[in-house]
Amino acid sequence: MATEMLTLIGDDATIEKVQFGTEQAGDGTKTLDTLAGGTGKGKGEWLITAKASTGSVFGSLKVGELFPADGTEIPANGDKAKLITATPFLDATSWSASFSAKEVETTRLINTVNTYRKGKADAEGQVKGIFTLGVTGEAGGLLNQFVKIVKKDGSTVTVSEISSAPIYIRGVIRNTNKSGEVLAFLFAQIELYGVNLGAESGNKQEYTSKFRFVSDPVYYERTL
Repeated sequence: MATEMLTLIGDDATIEKVQFGTEQAGDGTKTLDTLAGGTGKGKGEWLITAKASTGSVFGSLKVGELFPADGTEIPANGDKAKLITATPFLDATSWSASFSAKEVETTRLINTVNTYRKGKADAEGQVKGIFTLGVTGEAGGLLNQFVKIVKKDGSTVTVSEISSAPIYIRGVIRNTNKSGEVLAFLFAQIELYGVNLGAESGNKQEYTSKFRFVSDPVYYERTL
C-alpha cells in the first residue's frame, strides 16, 4: 500500500480525553469484533492490560500501550485488553507537547573540545481553549481537577468533588475517519499542574492548562 503524503495544518488536529471499556479476555477463538459485541465494533485502539506468555496477538507491544485493531484479530488465551473511546475536548483551541533532552558533559582531559551525551528526555504539554458553559465545567474535566463543581438545574443540585481519576489523552495530529487515510496521534497518561482562567473586556475568555506525562508517550499511525 502506498504511503499517504500529506502536509498537515492545525485544523487536522484535536485533543481528546480517553476512556476505557470493559476488559476483554482472549480465548484463541473469538475475534476482537466478537469480544466487542459485533461486526466492526472491535475496530480501533485497545489498551493492552495483559499478554499471553506465547503467541500473543499484540506482538512486541507492551502492557499499557495501544493495539491498533481492525477487529478481525484473534487474541490468544492470556491476552487481555480494553477498547478505548476518545471524546474531544470541545472547548479546546490548541494543544502542544514539547520534548527536550539534558546535555550530559563527558569531557576528559584528552579531549580538545567538550564532549557530550544525551540524557533522558523531559516533556511537558499545554491545552488551551475558550471557556464554554456546559463543557469546561463538566464533571471530570480540566477545571474539575482543581475545584469542586456545583450545578443547579431546576430542583436538582449536582455536586462534583475534585476529581482524582487518572487522565489519558490522545493528542491527535491528523484526525480522520475516512477509509484509506492515516489517523495519527500521541497517546499517554497525563497529570495536570494548573488551570489558568480569566477575562478581559472585549475579548474571548480563555483558559490554559499545563500537563506532564505520567507514562511514556507513544506516537501511533493507523491506516483506516
